[in-house]
Amino acid sequence: CLHGHGGFGKRLCDRLEETFLRVARSPPGEVDPLDVQCRCIDAPFAETSRREEGRQWWRYDEGGAGDRPEDWTEMEQAALHIAKELEKPEQPYDGVLGFSQGAEMVHAIALLSQRGDPRFVGPRAPRFAVSLSGAVNPGHFEVAEGVAKEAGRLRMPMLFVGDFVRDHWYSARRFESTLAMYADAVRVEHAQKHTVPDLPEGSAAATTVRRFFQRFAP
Repeated sequence: CLHGHGGFGKRLCDRLEETFLRVARSPPGEVDPLDVQCRCIDAPFAETSRREEGRQWWRYDEGGAGDRPEDWTEMEQAALHIAKELEKPEQPYDGVLGFSQGAEMVHAIALLSQRGDPRFVGPRAPRFAVSLSGAVNPGHFEVAEGVAKEAGRLRMPMLFVGDFVRDHWYSARRFESTLAMYADAVRVEHAQKHTVPDLPEGSAAATTVRRFFQRFAP
């Protein structure tokens, strides 16, 4: 699990346990229980403007376009950082989840996997991805044409969760264009702005999330 800009791993994992993953797990008494565990890692670069432990996957410029050479370099270093983490555990990770800037890294991984990057293919590659309040960063992938070329082609199953109306960091158009890249995308909307959402137990959104994870259960 990949935290957002200025966050850190434990902070995201605590939030996930309180909200999103709580409804992803099976309710008590279910015949075939589903357990979902997360391991949140810290980004490679410090970002301490809001909290001492803050980290970032790359630095944003003032416009947030992500199209400077140093942005590409840091995104590449962050991708390598994640790839090394995927190699660590004895039992491979099933998938990768990201929030905000971490979700931008999730979409970068999906694009790199589609393009055959050896770090994100094979038995250690994620089998699915989850994007929470985030979208692809087109500045990392040939701003003018790169993302458009991928429309409907990305094979990695994607659970895409966001507030399409009131997320003040990402526009509905940016969400929609990111969703359009995937051949297998499940969409879950909420109205909680830019956050890891708290989905009510028994809601349609919670059921959709649980069913998505059930596809990848052993």
